[in-house]
Amino acid sequence: MASSAWTRDIMDADASVLTLERREEVHPARVWTDPEFANESLVKLAEYYNDYLRGKSKPASKDTIINYQKALVSFIRSLEANNEPQVLSSLTSTAVNRWIKEMRDKGNTEYSIASRVSALKIFSNKYIRKHLELTTVDLLSKVPRVVPPNKPFPKLTEEETEKILNCFDSTSFEDIRNRAFIACYMATGRRFQEILNLRVSELDQVSGEIIVKAKGGDMLYAVLSPHALKLVKRYLRERPRGIPTDRLWVTEIGQPLSYWGGQSIFRRLKVRSGVTRLHAHLLRHNFAQHALEKGAERAALQDMLGHKTDVMSRRYAGCVRQQTAARMMPKFSPI
Repeated sequence: MASSAWTRDIMDADASVLTLERREEVHPARVWTDPEFANESLVKLAEYYNDYLRGKSKPASKDTIINYQKALVSFIRSLEANNEPQVLSSLTSTAVNRWIKEMRDKGNTEYSIASRVSALKIFSNKYIRKHLELTTVDLLSKVPRVVPPNKPFPKLTEEETEKILNCFDSTSFEDIRNRAFIACYMATGRRFQEILNLRVSELDQVSGEIIVKAKGGDMLYAVLSPHALKLVKRYLRERPRGIPTDRLWVTEIGQPLSYWGGQSIFRRLKVRSGVTRLHAHLLRHNFAQHALEKGAERAALQDMLGHKTDVMSRRYAGCVRQQTAARMMPKFSPI
């Protein structure tokens, strides 16, 4: 009931905003460093932005680039559907508010919408204004970020964990590799790209210590659990010899495992295990909550996961407290 009321409030707010902004919104001439920039194609700018993200001294992760591009494509399609020119001057608060309403009407989650709006705002401010200097101000400065309601982080049940670990049970090269691959995520809680891009030379087969290239380009240490290390060493005995790559995860013919190859392991694992909600980030959430439940300090968890701030660690900690309190309810129930 509370969730439905919250959703109705959002929809009412959307309607009010659209009513107030029914008239066409036009950016004043002073926002452009050159009046011609108002007619720059958003489609072309999205392409340039993709190249910019890949070419930065600290390039964005492939997941980030894909998410940013999806947000831009979605917004551009909204302009097209509403017969608005797909140019920079159409990047207005009115168009964004309408786009948000459309996404809600389609049933997109608030978390998905929040991510897309954030990506569009970053494109407007950091790329269009600061990097390209096409505008004197952020065109979307008046568009607030979408703040979804807090919800408990998902966590694997014991049954789900067992199903996942028992999935790759054959002696084929792929099963041996995939078992070790998944074990590394479960044992460290590191991000998808960080485990995917591990190198043999950055693995200590005695201590289990690994070096991961974290988000932002920082090189950080992590240590595999004894069980995960055992599975990785088993895989290394099957890994092709004499291949020219130092990448840890390779195909049976010695080619580095690609981004989509890594994603396909998770897709197949969903089918084989029956845990359909499985993805790499779920294993990250799972690691965080287990660590806190076993007594890890919040600051230590922040360092283990490679977070720059303690915002996420505080959210994980709050979720664990809620779950712990809920499990105590039967003990104090009056009936």
